[in-house]
Amino acid sequence: MKTLQRLLISIILFVPAITFSQQNIDVLIVNKEYGKALQKIDKQLNEKPSAALYLKKGLIFQQQQDYQNAIQAFLDGLQFQPENITLMGEAAESFSMLGNNQDAVSYYEAALKLDSSNLIMAGKLGRVYINLKQYKPAYQVFSHIYSRDSSNVFWNKQLAYCAFRTFHREQAVYLYENVLEANPRDHASYINLINCYNWKKEGNQIMAVIQKGLQEFPADHELLYEEAMYLYKTKRYGPAMIRFEKYLEVEKQPDYETMMNYGISTYFAGFEPEALKIFDELFNQNPNDPLVMYYQSLCYKKLKDFEKSEKLMKWAIEGSTPDYVAEMYHHLGQICGQQRKFKESVEALQKAYEMNPDKVEVLFEIATTYEEFNSNKTLALNYYQIYLKEAGQAGKNTTYALDRIEKLKEDLFFEE
Repeated sequence: MKTLQRLLISIILFVPAITFSQQNIDVLIVNKEYGKALQKIDKQLNEKPSAALYLKKGLIFQQQQDYQNAIQAFLDGLQFQPENITLMGEAAESFSMLGNNQDAVSYYEAALKLDSSNLIMAGKLGRVYINLKQYKPAYQVFSHIYSRDSSNVFWNKQLAYCAFRTFHREQAVYLYENVLEANPRDHASYINLINCYNWKKEGNQIMAVIQKGLQEFPADHELLYEEAMYLYKTKRYGPAMIRFEKYLEVEKQPDYETMMNYGISTYFAGFEPEALKIFDELFNQNPNDPLVMYYQSLCYKKLKDFEKSEKLMKWAIEGSTPDYVAEMYHHLGQICGQQRKFKESVEALQKAYEMNPDKVEVLFEIATTYEEFNSNKTLALNYYQIYLKEAGQAGKNTTYALDRIEKLKEDLFFEE
């Protein structure tokens, strides 16, 4: 948003011949007497409306953060000068401030069609694209700006971000490195550059960026977290535990996943009693997390409390199979059956039931699949019977299963 001084300069440039009345309005604006200035503007608009007056009116509303009225003023001004780039840009900026980024894009694009050399306007358009998460057009906009002016650190930072989001990773790394060289106090760029690197292949670069960032921002919780997580991912659990502890000194409300990683690091670093305290607290927060129970069991195993270890490991096993995996196998079995891959279909359906015994209807599907492709109808008969036993009267296909059992028994009798 323009300062008052810039506001008046833009108005003066917009209207070379300043009348006494207009000067009076400008003085009122400088003195922040916006109410009086608006009264005088409205009076002049009633007498002789013009784009220049509507521009002043809109800019005053912007200063008051009354963006809705500012938009109306700018649009009214465009009725008098439809190709006025300043009015288009200010309308777009006000739309953006209200979160109406779609309309902001329309007005910025219209302005740039009239003046493609306006890099400031282009930069604002790029930012709106980013707000809309339309990273490809944003990347194109900032790439165009970069080709015209590669010295602007702010625009280069936007291009770096868009390059990363559009998978131009090497370019993003290059740009972020240059941005940080020019402005080493840019905290967000340290985090973004770390995320650009591949932690499996570029660990030295990651640690170098973290250390450089910590020189500028000692005890910064985000940088300490990135350092701890890198060491955790690379299984250097002792150093990771120490970094997590430093992180927890400044972050008093860590999230659940962070505490989980801290507990795992502490366990593998050989501090089982301390790890058990962490996992016990996590268990209090979420008593149904099988991973927590698993590590509690391992801690008790190390501490030779085998009774507790056994109980927790059994709980972990019981709770460790996600329902969606069984559902995936169920769908896989049906997909294979549709392709008449009956052997693969049965194997997938059996796996679905193994992983979730509550899915009793899978037994019925196994029976029908066996009946369709296997000449030995005994297998189908057995699964129909197992289905009736497990599903009982609540089974969706009980009647059909009973009929098929009777028919299969007759067929097997005559075959004998």
